[in-house]
Amino acid sequence: MKEMIFKDGKIQKGYRVKIPKAIVDTLELDEGQEVVIKFNLQTNKLTLDIKDGK
Repeated sequence: MKEMIFKDGKIQKGYRVKIPKAIVDTLELDEGQEVVIKFNLQTNKLTLDIKDGK
């Protein structure tokens, strides 16, 4: 598993989810591609499930 640490990031609130460009490029995501973000409260980890849009 790849691990990426982002420094100087800012938390944004709103109805849209913004994924940093570095993650989009690394995962080769397309604009508008469906993703499911899950947050595990016990481990404080986010999981990004990517729907195959190709």
